[in-house]
Amino acid sequence: MHLKSIIAVLMVAGLAACQFQEVQTQQDEGIPATNIGAVISAIDTNPFFQGMYRSLESVAAENKQLELQLESSQNNQELQDQQIEKMIANGAKALVVNLADAKVGKDFATKMCARGTPVVYINRSPGNKALQDCEIAHFVSSDDRQAGMLQAEKVLTAWKVHSEWDKNADGKMQIAILVGNPAITSAKPRADWVAESLKFHPQHGLGSGKVEVLLRETAQYNQQVAQELINTWATNNPEFEQVEVIVAGNDNMALGAAAALETLGKKIPVFGIDATPAGQEGVKSGRIFATIVNDYDTQVRVAVRMAANLATQRPVLEGLAVDMDESGTVLAPLRSLN
Repeated sequence: MHLKSIIAVLMVAGLAACQFQEVQTQQDEGIPATNIGAVISAIDTNPFFQGMYRSLESVAAENKQLELQLESSQNNQELQDQQIEKMIANGAKALVVNLADAKVGKDFATKMCARGTPVVYINRSPGNKALQDCEIAHFVSSDDRQAGMLQAEKVLTAWKVHSEWDKNADGKMQIAILVGNPAITSAKPRADWVAESLKFHPQHGLGSGKVEVLLRETAQYNQQVAQELINTWATNNPEFEQVEVIVAGNDNMALGAAAALETLGKKIPVFGIDATPAGQEGVKSGRIFATIVNDYDTQVRVAVRMAANLATQRPVLEGLAVDMDESGTVLAPLRSLN
């Protein structure tokens, strides 16, 4: 990844942000009257998905002409499959699906496409090939490259102010990265782009020799797993003593890291992504230093409109001021939480 790549993505993300500002004023006007099903993987343990579920409820309440069948799948793909079958039997003409198990995405997409059921996947993709192979399969999510860059920007801005973070006074930033679930497409880009943007951000980057990734491991986007991982590093890995900044791929992991640090009596700044209610409260309380806003509400509204368009044989982007790539993917921009 090079400086030109990062600048190009920043420019594209800026344009996308302008377009998505229009979405909120356009997309709910004239949603076609139809019946669609929507399933969220789990809402009990993931605040981001809780927000998605509430947004789906709001869309249904605001659009009486839309029959929206809504379920949560308790992180159980077998249950989700059963819920979807019931929705289709009850007249759903298209689906909005947040896969319970991203690993089955390709097979699931192939099955739905063969049945002629339009699906708009949200947050968890079945994979680009599965999307490209089916004209009635689409994907709506955040731009995870931008998430990593914005997170790096937050870290770099704070690093320049907090000279005390450079514990060994070597002029370099030693970091640990908590990576999300590797089966989910957002995990790797967020981790890769935060690491590279710390070096090559066009305004604030420290340079290739000034950032050292000492530790990088998955914590599954899970708060408890992240807390246990930090405890394991602190007990078994001497390099953890050199870590000056922790970056996490979502707020769940950031809060888990913060909880572990509190128990260990260590002060290391922790940065998250998503700006969930718990994440925002973590920032206010000082448990985590900063987070990035991942706009689940706009993603939900775009996905529902796309599904309703497909259900009624309209152009998939009718009524939406967004761009779609060749795979059928729409990426929503993120923004810093001020």
